[in-house]
Amino acid sequence: MELHVIGYNHSHDENFVIDRPGGTDSWLFLLIKTPAVFIHNGIEIVTRENSFILYKEGAPQYYRACGELYVDDWFHFSVDNADKDFISRLNIPCNTVTWLGDISELSRIIHNIAYEFHSINPYNQEVIEHYLNIFFIKLSRKLHIGLQCPLEKASVKYENIIHVRIRIYSMPQSIPSVKEMAKELSMCESSFQHTYKKIFGVNVMTDIINSRLQRARDLLATTDFTLDSIAAQSGYNSAFHLMRQFKGKLGVTPSEYRKAL
Repeated sequence: MELHVIGYNHSHDENFVIDRPGGTDSWLFLLIKTPAVFIHNGIEIVTRENSFILYKEGAPQYYRACGELYVDDWFHFSVDNADKDFISRLNIPCNTVTWLGDISELSRIIHNIAYEFHSINPYNQEVIEHYLNIFFIKLSRKLHIGLQCPLEKASVKYENIIHVRIRIYSMPQSIPSVKEMAKELSMCESSFQHTYKKIFGVNVMTDIINSRLQRARDLLATTDFTLDSIAAQSGYNSAFHLMRQFKGKLGVTPSEYRKAL
């Protein structure tokens, strides 16, 4: 993707209007921060704030303020066939307005892209290209996280579950029970487990086991701690529990693993 021009947090008065029946010779992304009026297939649509639209090259563009102020982030860019395939794989809709809910993360990325675009820093074009890829991946995540709750609440719940996973992998020695984790998020246990797996593709117990085994492997490789100490620091009740799970998952005992290093 090649960025042509970009605007961050641009504001316009009530008379603002864009009317391009033949579109442009580039793609246009709009992150819409205030209510606005769009025309799609000849139909006038009033869209909510915190929406987006991705116009393809040549697609008709009509949008205007809906109220005293119109604010958006935007950028024009060109794509090659590989970029088109990339956006298609991410299942991002084109030429239609879509509501997102919380857009703060996406807007921050656009802010960073705008900074790089206007800077003379080394490798800024490479940085911009990576930012654009990350931006569309993050946009796709936002669209398809699949949480079974209203979109206003989805972002908060998603972030909370992200923090649960960070906790699992950073503090395996003090992971609460699945029931307690669900309670902390004000969720029932079954809903928590279902949502966790839907987001990460693995169930929570698998992550807990992997986290404990990773900590045990790290300690076996970098310390001379006893198995009892390693077990305690990895979240196991006993060295026997550690040995049994280690052997079952990795095919060798902790002692055999350490000797092979």
